[in-house]
Amino acid sequence: MELVSAAPNTVATSMEVLRTKLPATGRRLRARMDGVNRPTVGLALGSGAARGLAHIGVLEVLFRSRIPIDIIVGCSMGAVIGGCYAAGMDSYELLEMGLAIDRREVFRHVDLAVPNRGGLISGARIEGLLEELTKGKTFEQLRFPFACTAADILTGEEVVIEDGPVHEGIRASSSIPGVFQPMMYGGRALVDGGILNPIPANYLAALKVDVSIAVDVMPVLRPSSEQLGKVPSIVSTLINSFDIMGRLVAAPVAHMATVVVRPQVGEVFGAEFWRATELITEGFRAAEAAIPAIREALNRAGM
Repeated sequence: MELVSAAPNTVATSMEVLRTKLPATGRRLRARMDGVNRPTVGLALGSGAARGLAHIGVLEVLFRSRIPIDIIVGCSMGAVIGGCYAAGMDSYELLEMGLAIDRREVFRHVDLAVPNRGGLISGARIEGLLEELTKGKTFEQLRFPFACTAADILTGEEVVIEDGPVHEGIRASSSIPGVFQPMMYGGRALVDGGILNPIPANYLAALKVDVSIAVDVMPVLRPSSEQLGKVPSIVSTLINSFDIMGRLVAAPVAHMATVVVRPQVGEVFGAEFWRATELITEGFRAAEAAIPAIREALNRAGM
């Protein structure tokens, strides 16, 4: 297990760390591209809780459009979708999985935590599901390089996870603070990486990927008329706080990508996983709209 830490809260420093401290992901990427005569294409899948289901639609469009993917760096729900894809699930299987989600399925995987243990939900059931979806694979066994980001809640450091069991890394990357218990991983208490870096496109830039595609599913909060004037629930308060912070941090990092795909999913609350159909559809629409820009970038890079 290898954790590559970045200095607290600084995107510039994290890029410098990745330049000077060669991560396993970089070695795998170079090995993958050895002898391949085309530009390297990377995907940064951002955080956004349920809104991250839009990533499935994006992956389906890239597959249909024959856009190669050589590396994925994911955060939170972007780590879930990216990790499952790298572990062998194709876009159709991800689509089937997403469309099968309903309220009952969501609550079936909620296991309440012991009080005062750092979160409302233990996360053990979700971790078991992630292990099943990724077939128990390690990062070294994936079909292309994949890494995910998390945050050490005790030190404030951003952490890149790139070795060991994939499901453990994904669980750490997607542990929304206060909602899920922190994941103890490599001696660290890790939570959702979105609190520091919701769209980890900076790591693709640091690895000198030729064409990087970032998918931004961070919302601009638009409460409904029914929500206005009412005290939100505990979960709503935690997730909305997370979204407000993430939106401020996301913009400068997303712009490090060659192309940014922005599904319009701001009307969906972060816990509404049962709205998968409209989220995936919007991811599909946004990616289709971005294909001309992606092809132009590939042409400029020599493909």
